Amino acid sequence: MSTQHPEILLVPENMEQVACNGGGGALGHPKVYYTFHGQDDVVCGYCDRLFTKQPQDGAKPYKTAA
Repeated sequence: MSTQHPEILLVPENMEQVACNGGGGALGHPKVYYTFHGQDDVVCGYCDRLFTKQPQDGAKPYKTAA
């Protein structure tokens, strides 16, 4: 990918929905939800975080909220 993302989060292959709040705190944004709809990647419209099902260099595991 040629786009730079501030963070890349690796999600399980069977996950269909992710939530993003930009990391919370003062630098966060409203919580939004995205669905993959058969795609391997989704990008947050607020903070450009990349959520991917494909392993990539620098990717961190996606953690779901308890």
